[in-house]
Amino acid sequence: MKQTPEDRRFAERFAQALQPHIDREQYEEKKTFGQIAAKLGVTAPGLQKQLDGGTPSVRTVALAYAAYGVAVDYDGIDVARTVGPKRRRKQSHVSERQLFLPFEITARPPSKRLTLEMIPKGVRKYRLRITVGIAG
Repeated sequence: MKQTPEDRRFAERFAQALQPHIDREQYEEKKTFGQIAAKLGVTAPGLQKQLDGGTPSVRTVALAYAAYGVAVDYDGIDVARTVGPKRRRKQSHVSERQLFLPFEITARPPSKRLTLEMIPKGVRKYRLRITVGIAG
């Protein structure tokens, strides 16, 4: 895939933002370059390539954010806001793509040790709650 000017600018800013964290771990925490690279999901040569301006993978960007809070905007897109913990994406409806199988649950008559409840959660959606008591 061809690298765009935006990709190169992002890679340079990412390397600049990551470098202080690498230095701190190497010199203050006495971690090897290989240990730091593994934390970011790359090899030592791969990390060096990124620090020299190579474009990081999405995985490396996510791991750098998780490990160090490194979030570099890409062409005006606020990465921290996009992947940060405060942003919650709406869950897409996947029910149309799920395979539904009919099933039957059979249990002995209700007892204090075992209860089954079907709790309605929406149209054609139920949560099955199974409570099992432990004999004392």
